[in-house]
Amino acid sequence: MNTLPELVPGPGPYGLVRAPRSAMRLLLSMAARLALAGAVRVLDCGNCFNVYTVTQALHQRTMDTTTALKRISVARAFTCYQVTTLLESTPQDSTPTLVLDLLATFHDESVSFGERRRLLDRNVVALRRLSQQGSVLVSIHPEGSHDPKSSLPGGQTDDEFTEILEEAADQVWRIEPQAPAPILRLF
Repeated sequence: MNTLPELVPGPGPYGLVRAPRSAMRLLLSMAARLALAGAVRVLDCGNCFNVYTVTQALHQRTMDTTTALKRISVARAFTCYQVTTLLESTPQDSTPTLVLDLLATFHDESVSFGERRRLLDRNVVALRRLSQQGSVLVSIHPEGSHDPKSSLPGGQTDDEFTEILEEAADQVWRIEPQAPAPILRLF
């Protein structure tokens, strides 16, 4: 499936999107669509929010991009500790929330596996809390930030953390990588 759900203000599911990093444009387009209707919150855990991409998506729908951009609240986290603080301190309200690349900060070699697991469990509780009042969509890129076969420090793989997030989510969407176009040969 290569489509995303529509998020709306008010209580909603805690959804999880497993997608390659190349699908980030779809998520940023979703942020743009949401901003046309009202406030949207973006919690960027993988430093992947690109305002230029959002502006391009807005230009396809409106000439008044400034108003829509003002409706997007962006907060960034650069460590797994900051992600936990960010999620736990986010107010519980009806604002749709996009959490981009949640697992990106869990590749920190200076944090033990047990500590990262504890923080991830706290993140799941915070995501469930946020979804009680507003829709929440979390994106993860299971291929890892660096290499498709990446592992987390301590020999753990991304799959273990992905499974935790999938089990906690109300809905899971998978976006498959696009196959490269075939090379046409003239001779």
